[in-house]
Amino acid sequence: MRVTLLRELARLPDTATPVPDNIAEAIASFAVEAWKTAGRLRQTTPRRTIVWNEELAVTEFIGRTMLLADHVLFPDRVLRALSGSPMTADIRRAANNELQFQHLIRAGHALPMPDGAAQALGGARIYEGTEAALANPSLLSYVRSQLVLEGPTAREVLFVNAIDDIEHNTGMWFHGHTDLTHADLEDREVGFRMLGNYDPGYDYSAWIDQVTNSALAKYVQRTERRLTVSEVLGADYVATSPFEARVLQRRGGHTPGAPGATMWADVPTLRDVTAKDLARMLSEDDAIEDLRGRVRIAMATTPDFVGQVAGVQAVASDIENASRTLAKRIGTSRSYAMVIPAAVGGLGMVVGAAGGVAGFAAGALGVIASLSPYLGERLNHRREAAYLLTMPRRRRN
Repeated sequence: MRVTLLRELARLPDTATPVPDNIAEAIASFAVEAWKTAGRLRQTTPRRTIVWNEELAVTEFIGRTMLLADHVLFPDRVLRALSGSPMTADIRRAANNELQFQHLIRAGHALPMPDGAAQALGGARIYEGTEAALANPSLLSYVRSQLVLEGPTAREVLFVNAIDDIEHNTGMWFHGHTDLTHADLEDREVGFRMLGNYDPGYDYSAWIDQVTNSALAKYVQRTERRLTVSEVLGADYVATSPFEARVLQRRGGHTPGAPGATMWADVPTLRDVTAKDLARMLSEDDAIEDLRGRVRIAMATTPDFVGQVAGVQAVASDIENASRTLAKRIGTSRSYAMVIPAAVGGLGMVVGAAGGVAGFAAGALGVIASLSPYLGERLNHRREAAYLLTMPRRRRN
């Protein structure tokens, strides 16, 4: 249903036409259905692995977490596009961006969620979590040390970013000057002017300290917001940047699961895999279970997060090597156990056809008998975790 809606929205006119009420209602209705779906998933037994991601593209996130999540929840940007005074072009663009993940959405592996509702429900928790984090000296010291400040510029602007943060939405702060020409003493209003000229004789240190504290609070609050949204949605939050991972480590109270460790394993074969290929890989239940079993064993060997990452890297390396060997075996098996027997058996069917139905049936049974070992071996291959990594490689070849 979601994919059908997206296809309809992608056909909207690419113009500055206001969004019709029935379109807005349909988008909102689907957001409600997504919320209900997430609620049902939380009650599923055995418990599904559900993760929240808002930084990376869904395909990149699933690849970097080594296919470990049953469901990846991500922000419903079509719903976000309804805010303000949306135009049909905005909705069309958001729908086309989401359609690139349609195979994962259709299979239920990727689910767009109304994260604004989750923020509203968890507003008090976000506030309390931010207050507690801002009272953590170790956390504040780390975040402050990671901030990069540029400026003041010639127009008295200061840019702030964090090292190793995946979202390089650089914060921008303007230095304000009191403008008494726009003051209203009766209403106690004072005007300000910005984008002035840099004054080398002026001491900007107090303003820089104020901006630094504001940026620090912004990053701390962002982490608390992501954690709260994931909790409200019944998902686990996985940090996707080194900066965010270290913030969570110093914050405490958050134990990264298997997807958190696999995020840093960096499996080359799973880079740049399309949504269609990922959906096919995730449909291989036996191979997925083998992969997850191996990762669970590697995670259980050490409680330390760094050790867990190293263990997952070792497992990923073993699976990578096994996939190369398996790909060669599949190629050899296809040539000698399928192509040649099929060709010989086909010739037997042609010859057997001269003997009537009985002869043709005998030839067909001979083909099936000759291909049975190949088919059995192929089924065994598909039960191995290494088979998953052969799929994108064979598709590229």
